[in-house]
Amino acid sequence: MTIEHDAARDPQFALAKFSPPALPDTLVARSSPRDQLTAGASRRLTSVVGSAGAGKSVLLADWTESRPAGVTAWLSCDSADADPLRFWTGFVGAPRAIKPAFGRDAADLLASDRQMSPDVIASIANDAAKLPAGSAVIVDDFHVAAPAVARDMNDLVECWPAETTQLVLAGRFDPPLRLHRLRVSAELCEVRDRELYFSLADSRELLSNFGVQLSGADLAVLHQRSEGWPAILQMAALSLRSTTDPVRVARALRVRGQEIADYFVTEVLDQQPPEVARFMLDTSVLSELTVDTCAAVSGAQDAAVLLHAIDAAHLFLVPVNEERTRFRCHRLVRQIMRAELRARDPARERMLQRRAAGHFESVGDIRRAARHFLAARQGDRALALLRDRVVTDFLSDPALPELPDLKTVDSSVLVNAPDELLALAADLLLSGDTVRGGEYLDLFEKARPSIEPESKLAARAAAIRSIRYVVTGQLPMAVGEALRARAIQEQTHLSDEWNAFVPLILLRVYCCLDAFQAVERESAAILEMPSSPEPAKQVLVPGALALIRLESGCLGEAADAARSAEAAARRLGFDRHFFAIDHLRALAGLALEQRDTDTAERLTEQVLHLSEPQLPLFEFLALLDQSQIWAARGQFREALASIDSARLALAHASSALLARADEQEALLRLSLGDLRSPAELVNRLPGVRRELLQARIALAGGDHHAAQQHLQAAKPGGLTPRLALVRQLLLAAVAIERGDPAVASILGSALHAARRQGFLNTVIMTSPEVSAYLVEHAAELLPDPFIEQLITAALEVRSAQDGAGQPGRVLIEPLTVAEQRVLALLPASTCLQIADILYVSRNTVKTHLRSIYRKLGATSRSQALRRAADLRLL
Repeated sequence: MTIEHDAARDPQFALAKFSPPALPDTLVARSSPRDQLTAGASRRLTSVVGSAGAGKSVLLADWTESRPAGVTAWLSCDSADADPLRFWTGFVGAPRAIKPAFGRDAADLLASDRQMSPDVIASIANDAAKLPAGSAVIVDDFHVAAPAVARDMNDLVECWPAETTQLVLAGRFDPPLRLHRLRVSAELCEVRDRELYFSLADSRELLSNFGVQLSGADLAVLHQRSEGWPAILQMAALSLRSTTDPVRVARALRVRGQEIADYFVTEVLDQQPPEVARFMLDTSVLSELTVDTCAAVSGAQDAAVLLHAIDAAHLFLVPVNEERTRFRCHRLVRQIMRAELRARDPARERMLQRRAAGHFESVGDIRRAARHFLAARQGDRALALLRDRVVTDFLSDPALPELPDLKTVDSSVLVNAPDELLALAADLLLSGDTVRGGEYLDLFEKARPSIEPESKLAARAAAIRSIRYVVTGQLPMAVGEALRARAIQEQTHLSDEWNAFVPLILLRVYCCLDAFQAVERESAAILEMPSSPEPAKQVLVPGALALIRLESGCLGEAADAARSAEAAARRLGFDRHFFAIDHLRALAGLALEQRDTDTAERLTEQVLHLSEPQLPLFEFLALLDQSQIWAARGQFREALASIDSARLALAHASSALLARADEQEALLRLSLGDLRSPAELVNRLPGVRRELLQARIALAGGDHHAAQQHLQAAKPGGLTPRLALVRQLLLAAVAIERGDPAVASILGSALHAARRQGFLNTVIMTSPEVSAYLVEHAAELLPDPFIEQLITAALEVRSAQDGAGQPGRVLIEPLTVAEQRVLALLPASTCLQIADILYVSRNTVKTHLRSIYRKLGATSRSQALRRAADLRLL
């Protein structure tokens, strides 16, 4: 391709063009995307594609920093690089940071011919092959230059020496290269938005780096609203850094500031072709985008082409299904675009809402049609649609519609229309708007409409009251209203979708109450009822069964049910519906039991995302799950903070739910050496759990006789497998504390049960006496992978406990190299075994051990191992 250029003037570059940007002090080092970049070393091309503000440059700069010095070349593109000669001159110059002689022939050819040619491409590829093995050439913001240089870059990629040098192209959309060919041949490494966006843990670390500490609930709200978009998280952090005022904090958590809108409009929307920008604004009225809905609303004949272009350009679309035929826009971006549409053309916005309402009504999607009629200021038409279809649509629609805009609804008129008022309250509660749903239900109650006690409206009113009590954690009242609704249905022989709805409510409540038989009974009722929708049968029921089987300790059955629910949720599109909460919690609990805390936290984040901020009960349960994960890591104070957040999320919790929080808090405080608080919290626990907790308190206080009495009071006959194992472990702890000669047999029986049933975390977290015994006597136990896992987990928890780095907790003097070798072998070896491994005498090992004990300030093997773990020497 001939390049028109002034031959008298060679391109001039600032030095910064060939250097990565400086890493910010607030950097969050993220090993997973860095590892993905490293994995591209043997591929012909590595592509990093993400939306504006997704952190591409920071990630690449951090990766560069982590690599060996002198093997990475960097080129930052700008608008001037749309000139092909300028781009390729810069591209040839970048690798001179690795090898100063790079590209001399290519540069000469460019300077003389003023055009790219096969000779220039071959010369660049040949020089790249001569770079040191493990080199990388990074081109940042390649999207700026791509339209002008794509053809030549395609040819260069075809002959790029991947075995020597990695080529990385980063930009806001897929480079216009022959990517499909590279994918088929496994020559393409891709890092995209989903890897660039921050997890909840990343968001927490970023805020901490800015000196901002948020409660678990506030952090989850910020992460949910930003969806992990790094640019927005940083703006929120800057707003939060300078204030503790609750009003300003709440404002910052809304992440809707003018500076964010300006950033999006300037950096994204205004950079698009006019037809794409118009299409984006028009379709911002939609909560979910498909070709049909976009075409119906925007009127664009080429809706499929435009939607594909927006997806390919990474303009904040999130695929809802694997086939990438259904999308939603990033929530915050959609809010900004709707505001922009309203500001530019309010009349057009109302017209688009009417189009959307008509389209959804025509295809039978009544809840979405109603929302668009409300937004178009046609409230009467919206409420008429909701009256009879609200539950039907809820049970069959995998994508919950957005919350309705009720500005045009006249509450005084609704008082005289109880059916519509009740339908609106149900719609809001089922959409997760507990506050407004409760307000409309209160309005219904105050109006005291004349309702026949055994009528359809009476049954529906009881069911809706039950929903309200469920989501707000008032479980006994929820059961009462649900049973009242069922009684009316049975007496009057009602047969509509509400019949299937009542057992679904009871299923959720009985799960929270650990009423195992009742859950089994309601599950069977749902499966046998012809009117039960398939998502309830295939997703909700097995999810609930998975939860109760996990809680009872039948881990294999729990895993089977959870996996079945997970597969069905994906197949039916309900994996982002709150029907998925139960099986996600079960899968998280199973991962935690195997000490896979990363997987457990990731799944729990999904639950928090589904439940916050409008479903307090499920937020409460997820925060308790999060607390257990942090406790398993030894982060006891963080775990306590999560329990505090859970209590705040559910201010009106029933005693059964409060007992869950009380028990968990008591166990955490015991781990921190607090005996007084657990003794106060134990009184609200039910019988068996109260006895088991009292046994733990007695053990922590050194009273093994009292502990034995409490364990005898917890009769083994009525215990679930999980509680039976806890009791066995505590009996072993009592035996350890009193020096019982039968301790090996007692503990062996407990470990046999744990191994057979698949329990790992329960063993470690139940009794510090058992964990210490396992570590101290590891060398005496038969080689066993399960025992090795237990010992490793026990040491992990100890090393992470609070206070490990406090002043005064340091070595008296450093360990010698020989002492470090002995200490490394101590957890799993006897003195004789250590001597054999190190080829030294047994007396030499004993001498080293005496010195190790002295430096650690320990008087026994177990104490020395505990101190070494605390100091992170093991």
